[in-house]
Amino acid sequence: MKRFLSQISLIRLIGIVVIASLGGIFFILGVQSKPSIPPREKLLYVATVDKGGKDPDFLAVVGVDPEDKSSFGKIIHRVDMWHIGDELHHFGYNHDRSRLMVPGLFSGRIYILDVSDPKRPFIKAVNEELTKKSGYTVPHTVIGLPNGNNLVTMIGANTESTAPGGVVEINGETGEYMGSFGPPANRDFKQTPPKYMYDVGIKPELNRMITTSFGLPKDVAAGITVDGLGTDLYVWDWKERKVIQQVNIGAGTGALEVRWRSEKGSTIGYTNAPGSNEIWAWEDLDGDGNYNFKAVIQLPQGSVPTDILLSHDDKYLYVSSWMGNNVRQYNIEIPLKPVLVAQVEIPCAQMLRLSPDNQRLYVTNSLLSTWDDTEFPVGVKRNEKYGISLIDVDHEKGGMRLNQEFFVDMTNVQKKTTVGAARPHMMLFDPSVDAGFGHH
Repeated sequence: MKRFLSQISLIRLIGIVVIASLGGIFFILGVQSKPSIPPREKLLYVATVDKGGKDPDFLAVVGVDPEDKSSFGKIIHRVDMWHIGDELHHFGYNHDRSRLMVPGLFSGRIYILDVSDPKRPFIKAVNEELTKKSGYTVPHTVIGLPNGNNLVTMIGANTESTAPGGVVEINGETGEYMGSFGPPANRDFKQTPPKYMYDVGIKPELNRMITTSFGLPKDVAAGITVDGLGTDLYVWDWKERKVIQQVNIGAGTGALEVRWRSEKGSTIGYTNAPGSNEIWAWEDLDGDGNYNFKAVIQLPQGSVPTDILLSHDDKYLYVSSWMGNNVRQYNIEIPLKPVLVAQVEIPCAQMLRLSPDNQRLYVTNSLLSTWDDTEFPVGVKRNEKYGISLIDVDHEKGGMRLNQEFFVDMTNVQKKTTVGAARPHMMLFDPSVDAGFGHH
């Protein structure tokens, strides 16, 4: 028996030596040490608004694979909406990324696009009853939920004051209204917040959700304003679906995007306040459940920061300055002390989308049709050419450079019935590029 056990031990030892040796060989060959390479984006979906009012808005499919010379930097497909005047703005995937849920900001419609053929999405269904059934209006952010439904923020309500804003849940296949995610529209928002609603970001492991304000539709839809911008940020109990903390960051701030750090368990995140030209951060570093908010970046006067995003490893924060005509890169390895690293000039820089490997930053230059067409302040350059730019990013050392070989010109594109200008806003990559739950 002892001899038998000794033989087993010897066999195990030989196995361990062989495995260790193979591991050493693989290490020497660079197999073990080579990091996984995320899939490169091949297509860019772009919510595009007609300029001229004669055609429907459309989802543009843009080729961004440099290996495909015939499609690189070109609109290869267009999905026309069914009506004129929807004002496509933000949109998102359903949970399994088989559908794109595309709201009309001004119409309240939800278009459901099938993306089984990523190069040629098509409209599968349209839901026109979201406002009627929910009481909320102006659908904005779309996030896929694990239960197969989608979360949609609603900037306002179907009331004379257009208050309050809220959050709803819709079916991820049909766009059908499933119920309010949190309090209903027919409430006293002074007693049951929120009053304002714009963007949303969720941290499930913390049981926290944060929403922002922009402003009530009647105050901000018509054109550029500061006085009409919202004041509040809201911290929610994610599971209980209720606001547990309301923070006023100042009149005329109008906080927009919600960007949590992706690090598991991190309580830190950022938002941009265009009315005050600030970037705010929040944190609960002491773990007492109360979030602290403070401005961590002050941009030059008149910058109007309208989008922000973080690199996928939380190393950099990118800020687009709509009236400042640039995109900035900040190092945030010390999260509450951002350091400006680089800046690239782009007229009316607007929405941002960063490649999975952190090396390519796509930029559009339309904010909102009514704001684009408002008279700009004296001395501020108005956008003269709608389109999509590309910034090459040095992610290792920091730095950015405008790619001179890539520009998707949308000043003279084919629309459903006419040829002319179209306004590109939010972008998403094709379904193969999955950034995880809550990405929007």
